[in-house]
Amino acid sequence: MLKNLVADVILYESIETNLSLAKHNQKSNLTKLLAKLITYAKKAHQNPTNKQHFYRLALEYLVNKKGVKVENSQGKVEVLNKLFNELGERYQERPGGYTRITKHELRRGDNSLRVVFALV
Repeated sequence: MLKNLVADVILYESIETNLSLAKHNQKSNLTKLLAKLITYAKKAHQNPTNKQHFYRLALEYLVNKKGVKVENSQGKVEVLNKLFNELGERYQERPGGYTRITKHELRRGDNSLRVVFALV
């Protein structure tokens, strides 16, 4: 489930989810996974000769809802292109802190706290 959330945050740069999914647990939360992927993109931007290596490392964390790699009809990996072309350049000078969690409202059915998880 976290891998799907990571792919959606990269594609849309903002998602709405509940607080428990945004802060799942200390070892595998959404913020740490995104920070790791953005760091791969930054390293690939700094050293273009190792770009393929960082693509493959990032691809381990990106799957779609069926559990296969996220690809469009032409065979290009859409999420990876956005991650490495746009986000890697955008956060090149930023040392960390790529995400923001903003409390939104309570969900009507079960009264769980909804949050907006967005890239800064």
